[in-house]
Amino acid sequence: MLNYPSLYNIIDYTLLDPAASEQEILDICAKAIKLQVASVCITPDKVRIAKQELENSNVLVCTVVSFPSGENTLEEKVLETTEAILHGADEIDVVIHYKKIADKAYLTKELETLVEVCHAHTSKLQKPITLKVIVESGLHTLAETAFFTNVCIQTNVDFIKTSTGKVAIGAELEKVKVMHHEIQNASSTLKIKASGGLRDMQQIETFLPYVQRLGIGFQTVDSW
Repeated sequence: MLNYPSLYNIIDYTLLDPAASEQEILDICAKAIKLQVASVCITPDKVRIAKQELENSNVLVCTVVSFPSGENTLEEKVLETTEAILHGADEIDVVIHYKKIADKAYLTKELETLVEVCHAHTSKLQKPITLKVIVESGLHTLAETAFFTNVCIQTNVDFIKTSTGKVAIGAELEKVKVMHHEIQNASSTLKIKASGGLRDMQQIETFLPYVQRLGIGFQTVDSW
């Protein structure tokens, strides 16, 4: 059992295997309630199941949009986001179209539109739907990471998230420090979610001064 019980409260307990069975979703929801994690993060097709299982708890339902490539059109992202919210999602983790890094106007419009969609609806805790933006920082330089952070700041998203966990390089401390620096410099309320390759407590502890949420696979959490 984890020696840092309060840490569970900032964990997105994650199972993003498209082949996950209904029973697996029921099982992780039951464990999530017991551990009092922040959310269960599952694929969009599992949102209805998770909503029903977590309805009488404080554990939120989180799902992903345009995952893992981020290449869906804005219209497709809006549709995916809207459907997920209607099915019971409290939090949306969307992959920004990070390959369009040269087109700041496009990225800004994308995030402004998705913020509007999310914040027009409320979670089961009667707060605006949380929008977390996955920038895949492991594929970018420090300067590019700073750029994406500032786009997130300027568009009033709720979180910037390091990685999908589906590329070779996930969460890196130096990139998270860059995000934190840009946020502090702008006096922004943007939060940071570290995700991708987080395995052991020694590693995770190095991120804790800088992040407000951790995306960790349920099997890793269960092994602690």
